[in-house]
Amino acid sequence: MYKQHLLNNILKEINICRRLSTKIPANQFNFRPKEGVRSMMELLQYLGVAGSVMPGYWLKKDDTDFNTYFGSASAKVKTMSADQFLPIMDEQISMVKALFDQISEDDLVNMEVAYPWGGKAALGEAIMSTSVKWLSA
Repeated sequence: MYKQHLLNNILKEINICRRLSTKIPANQFNFRPKEGVRSMMELLQYLGVAGSVMPGYWLKKDDTDFNTYFGSASAKVKTMSADQFLPIMDEQISMVKALFDQISEDDLVNMEVAYPWGGKAALGEAIMSTSVKWLSA
């Protein structure tokens, strides 16, 4: 049940991001609230991986380091245009569902994962602290 609630929340946040992206005027994708803050386009590029990158990293089957994994995972979104955002978010939905197919309820509570920036947490808590929070922020 916890697994489904967690998945539902990630999918809900992705769908909110999808909906909000349709409200951005075409001439505002380069808008930056102030110097040093992501532009609207950079924000969409970030959201294109925010829901799936950490669970994907924790569930990968090889020993790829985080920077290599993240670079590979984010390569597609770095060149994304605004009209590619919705299809990329659709791909992310499919990816998140496939990742959750690999996770059990027990994994969410008992599988310990390490954050690339230091510290550890149970997989469920770690997904909440990354995917869910990053998408909603």
